Amino acid sequence: MKILWTFDPFDKNREMYNLGKDLLNNCFSKKDSLEVVYVASNAQAELATSFSIPVEKRYSDYPKKIIKDQLKKLSLKNIKIEVLFEKSLSLTSIVKKVVEYTKKNKTDLIVIASNGKKFLPRFVLGSFAESIVHMSACDLLIYHQKTKFKSKAPANIVYAHDFSPKGSIGLEKIIAYATKWNSTLTIVHIPVPEAGIDFQEFKEITEKRVQKVEKSLEKQKVKCNIYLEYDIRPIIETLLDVAAKTKADIIAVTAQSNKLSALLGGSITRQVLRESLLPTLILKV
Repeated sequence: MKILWTFDPFDKNREMYNLGKDLLNNCFSKKDSLEVVYVASNAQAELATSFSIPVEKRYSDYPKKIIKDQLKKLSLKNIKIEVLFEKSLSLTSIVKKVVEYTKKNKTDLIVIASNGKKFLPRFVLGSFAESIVHMSACDLLIYHQKTKFKSKAPANIVYAHDFSPKGSIGLEKIIAYATKWNSTLTIVHIPVPEAGIDFQEFKEITEKRVQKVEKSLEKQKVKCNIYLEYDIRPIIETLLDVAAKTKADIIAVTAQSNKLSALLGGSITRQVLRESLLPTLILKV
């Protein structure tokens, strides 16, 4: 697996660095390829005002040296470091630079800190993390400074599955992660009946879908439980409750690329990112 860690060498929050290190060390192995990437631009005040550094080094060698020093303090060795340059001050342009790089290098997963400098109870519109969520073509593992993570491979994963075609693609992806980590997978499904359908008939249809998924997972030897919630309540509440009951280490949700309107409109993905204290694995479908 090819993993890219978006790294801000000018962030003074040591806790965020250490949390990122813990996630990388416990979720991935030497068989995985890890790369640290930073986009240097005048949007970073420390670079824009470093007049003592020659311009030809200010946006390349200088930040690369700082990253090397930070990684050394974290006892992370032999990691490739890539410093990209973006002339524009636009956040969108900076995010595009990362996204283009991941596509070119066929990255599988981006590990990213949200609100590293100052945690807010919700996303700030236009933040780097939120922008990359809707623009990225590959999966993302997102954490923030209030994230709780045990220093071990994820033993329990909660996945929100709506049984749609996109949700099924997400299921295939999360099965791969669960197999990699030897995790128990809990699928949370909240059935929404169509207008005019008899409720009992709807429950029977739902049960058949569940049985089909269970048989498929059994064949793949995936340790799995499926949780159905028919009560009318906010989906995020159910997800967080199930995560607490199963002592989940990660919550996984799906998101479509370039669907900014859905993300900003209060989607389940965004609600999980705002309210969960667990690392969030966003599966791009």
